[in-house]
Amino acid sequence: MSLSRLKNLALCAIILGGLQAPLAALAQSSAKPLTKVSFRLDWKAGGQHAPFYLGKARGFYAAEGIDLAIIGGSGSSDSVKQLGAGAVDLALVDALVMVQAAEQGVPIKSFAVYYQRTPIVMLSPKAKPLTDPKQLLAGAKIGSKRASATYQGLTALLAVNNIDIKKVNLVDIGFGVQPLLVGQVDALMGFTMNEVIEAESAGMAVTELSIADYGVNAYGLTLASNEKFLRSSPEVVRAFMRATRRAVEASASDSAGAIQAVAAAASETDSTREAKVLAKTLPFWSAKGVPVSAFGAQTLQGWQQTVETAQRVGLVEKAPAAQDLFASGLDK
Repeated sequence: MSLSRLKNLALCAIILGGLQAPLAALAQSSAKPLTKVSFRLDWKAGGQHAPFYLGKARGFYAAEGIDLAIIGGSGSSDSVKQLGAGAVDLALVDALVMVQAAEQGVPIKSFAVYYQRTPIVMLSPKAKPLTDPKQLLAGAKIGSKRASATYQGLTALLAVNNIDIKKVNLVDIGFGVQPLLVGQVDALMGFTMNEVIEAESAGMAVTELSIADYGVNAYGLTLASNEKFLRSSPEVVRAFMRATRRAVEASASDSAGAIQAVAAAASETDSTREAKVLAKTLPFWSAKGVPVSAFGAQTLQGWQQTVETAQRVGLVEKAPAAQDLFASGLDK
C-alpha cells in the first residue's frame, strides 16, 4: 500500500472519530422517552386480544412513542369504572355497556370499534339444529345465564323478531357448555369465539345462529377512553390506533406469530385453543365485505342502532344521544 493511501486512510479515521461523539450526542438528544399508556382488556388475555400483544412484541407501539401496559380485565362494567375514575387510560368496553355508562353520566367515549357487530350466537347440536328464531316457539329449551351479556343478546333477538319472551322455554344456567353436552338444554347462548369452541373441543359439532344475522344491529367491543384523556392526549390516541391497526393487519396475516406473542405474555395460554379463538375473531374486526385495513371505523348510524338495541333489551330507560357515545377523528 502506498504512503499516500495510508495517509488518506489515517485522515479518514481521524475525521470519522471526530464525528462519532457529535453523532452519538445527536442521536441521544433526538431520542424521546416513550409515553406510558395503560390499556385494560375486557377479560383475561386470549386470542381475541392477539393484536395488542403482537404489536407490543414487534415494537409497533414503541415506534409510535408508546410504552403500552396491557392489563387483564374482568368484564366491561369494571373497565367502565376504571376509565371513569381515570385509573386506566384506555380499555376494551362492550358497546351496550357504553350506552348504559352514558345514561349514568360516566365520562367515557369510544374512539374506535373493535368488533363491528356482536359475536353473540345461539349454538345447538348439528344433529338437531336450531336455525331460525321462530323455532324457539316450539318448546325448545334455551339455556342462558340471567344478567349476562348473552342473556341480553337473547332478549334483543326475541324483541327484534317479535317473539314474546314468556312463550320461550328459558333455562337459567351457569357459564360453560356442559348443559348442552348432556342434553339439559336444546341450545344455549354464547360467544362464537368461546362457547362454540368449548363445545367442539368436547366433541360436539354445533350449528351457530348469529343474532347479528337476525336483526340485532349493535357494535360489539369498542376501544374507549376517559373524555379528559381524549381531550388532553388526542395524538397519543391516534398513535395507539396507528399501531393497533398495524397489529391487527399483522395478526390477520400471521396468526401463528400473533398467538406466540400472547403465549409469551401469558404463560397459561393454551395456544391450540387460542388459535381457534383468533380465527373466530378475525371476521369481527371489519364489516362484512370490508378489508381489515378499515379496522376501527365507527359511524353515527352504527351507534344509533346500538342505542336502539339497548332500549329494546331494557338496558336503559332514557336513551343517550348516539353522537355523545363516540369521539370521531381519532381512529386514523
